[in-house]
Amino acid sequence: MSKQTLTFLGRDSGFGNQNNSAYVELENNRILLIDCGYTVFNILKRDFNLLKDYDKIEVVITHLHNDHAGSLSHLLAYLHFNCNKKITVVSKCKHIVEFLTFTGTPREAYNLTDHIDDLDLELIETKHTDYLDAYGFKATINNKKIVYTGDTYILEPYLPYLDNCDELYIDTSITGGSHLKITDILDELKSIKSKGTDIYLMHLQDKEKIKEITNNEFNIE
Repeated sequence: MSKQTLTFLGRDSGFGNQNNSAYVELENNRILLIDCGYTVFNILKRDFNLLKDYDKIEVVITHLHNDHAGSLSHLLAYLHFNCNKKITVVSKCKHIVEFLTFTGTPREAYNLTDHIDDLDLELIETKHTDYLDAYGFKATINNKKIVYTGDTYILEPYLPYLDNCDELYIDTSITGGSHLKITDILDELKSIKSKGTDIYLMHLQDKEKIKEITNNEFNIE
């Protein structure tokens, strides 16, 4: 297995200690952050000097649950008021501007887009809950084609993008419901892996149980 493109800040499910979030550092002092849940600001404060040393910062927001967007306003406001930095928020969430406004983020603190051209990053609508729109994405980063599901209970929106996919980052759970149940998709994941795709499980409820179910066949560390 080659070195994975994305590095996780946390891989826990919604009520865990480290919200599911990842990042990748790019050329020209640029960073791409994926989701910014309520635990992420303090991790960025501890380990990344709150991103203020980067020249270009882009943040993908997959949906507006607190464990994915809960400290986004805090981060944007900090960078705006303390560092004079305008961040690019990448999202198709229907209420993203309303969410940021209600949580105190001035509109001039960020740019909003739904794609990143030079990374071929395209958001993919999925199903997570009936009351909130949610998205994953596909992208080409460092010459690798990746698919990132975000929180989802269906795999179908991503299947067209899995041909020649180098890395799949996929939501998994023990119980199912608003997330993909690992026992329901295990055979499909094995098939995807057999075609050369590295698979990284995320949003983990019970890591040891998932290791047992999958026979530790996929990356969950």
